[in-house]
Amino acid sequence: MATDVDVQYFSHLNGLTLGNNWGDLIRLLDTCLVNGLPLTSITAASIDAQGDIHLTTYADHKCMLFQIVELTGFAPVELNGKYRIKGVPSTTELILKAEHAGKSIATSGEAKLAPLGYEIIFRDTNDVKRVYRAKDPSTQHPFIRVDESLTSPDGTTGVYTSTYAKYAMVGLLEHMEHIDDYENPDVQQLPFDPADPAKNWKITGTGASVVRGWSRWYWATVSQVIEPQMDSATLYAFNRQFTLCGDKNSFYFLKNNYHYPGYPSNRKSLCGCGLFNQSTSSDNQWFLMTFLTTKAANQAVYQYQVVGGTPLVVDREASKFFSTKDTYDAAGHVESSPILPDFFSGSSGIYNGNEVGLLEIPFFDTDKKLRGTLQHIAYSGKNHSVTDTTPLVSDNSMYVTDSLLANSSGVIGSIFFYLGELE
Repeated sequence: MATDVDVQYFSHLNGLTLGNNWGDLIRLLDTCLVNGLPLTSITAASIDAQGDIHLTTYADHKCMLFQIVELTGFAPVELNGKYRIKGVPSTTELILKAEHAGKSIATSGEAKLAPLGYEIIFRDTNDVKRVYRAKDPSTQHPFIRVDESLTSPDGTTGVYTSTYAKYAMVGLLEHMEHIDDYENPDVQQLPFDPADPAKNWKITGTGASVVRGWSRWYWATVSQVIEPQMDSATLYAFNRQFTLCGDKNSFYFLKNNYHYPGYPSNRKSLCGCGLFNQSTSSDNQWFLMTFLTTKAANQAVYQYQVVGGTPLVVDREASKFFSTKDTYDAAGHVESSPILPDFFSGSSGIYNGNEVGLLEIPFFDTDKKLRGTLQHIAYSGKNHSVTDTTPLVSDNSMYVTDSLLANSSGVIGSIFFYLGELE
């Protein structure tokens, strides 16, 4: 059996920047989802007796164990493709898990950290909006709209001040003809309010009372998750730590929205979207982890006290996320509850006897329907002391883990992502 090369992850440790600037999230998603991250030029390449590929780069590659590297332009052509990083001997050396014993490299080409497998379907002329979708999609794959607009379409009735908290308005749609095609009530959307089809994308009011969007992926705020968040407060200009992991079906984004000098950067929060492994035959199989709120910029809200504000952790209400209804109707979406032994992943210690103590995460919705399980992500019942993006292996299973805020008292936990098997 070949080593799995489908689920990829990226981190700030790869040299990627998620700062305090508008456009940072979209640029990051472009890299991770669509384009990949090119490595510096290859100065040496060879194949060892086991068939693994050894690469030497001109400068620091900043790659991490078990990330996926894609080779192009190599000869013979069968060397081109995707490989897991098996070893990182130095900052300029990589060992790729391969099965090319007895072969030699005639021509060295280019290498990059492979993207998750999406394409940009639409982008606006101002370069503040994107619509992503999986490459070679099935009918189940949604259009993922990400909008960093600061003003309403007329530029005056809604104006969000550029120095305020940074977040994108995010939603999933069944079909789109253009980048602003989101007001058709006959098209499945997540989230969706049938009384106000444009609710997720509206900007109304000006100054500190402005309301911008509904489903929000924050990446730069003045407060941490367990403090009251006010978008109009002054931000600290620092690069945020993050881990992004997934494939063309679904992905998750752990990020530290809040940071200032000397303050711990391990209190991350989770967002994500895509397909889940369903337990029924329904085609409605999308989930969305997001801060769903219509609070004004000057309104202080504790994120962990909002339904779905801290997916998978803190408590029963805050740990929820959102999914499409099992059977489509105009009511749109439902709240979804993860089925977990507790809400303190990576900190409870209830499975400390296991090497990693992981569980898949099934969930049910407010219609009392068992919907299925989340892809790639896992709860951990073991105490882990990770504070940053950390790859690890258990038996032949590859994982990457990172920290997140586990409860309202500031306890730090962790969440795991399953990358596949290393054969």
